[in-house]
Amino acid sequence: MADNDNNSNDEKKEEKIEVCYTCGKEFDMNSDEGAHYHYGEYPMCGYCSNFYGFYKEDLMDKE
Repeated sequence: MADNDNNSNDEKKEEKIEVCYTCGKEFDMNSDEGAHYHYGEYPMCGYCSNFYGFYKEDLMDKE
């Protein structure tokens, strides 16, 4: 039963390595918080997303 749990966790956290189109850094799209596809096509790492202010609208509304 424990083996099944480990397999399901591995499937959820499968690595998806991308190269950020802004800074050129390799990152895991599935584990990098804030990472997204800019315009649905260009991979952007979490650092660049935060630096350039993407996905901050939700935080600005709460303040």
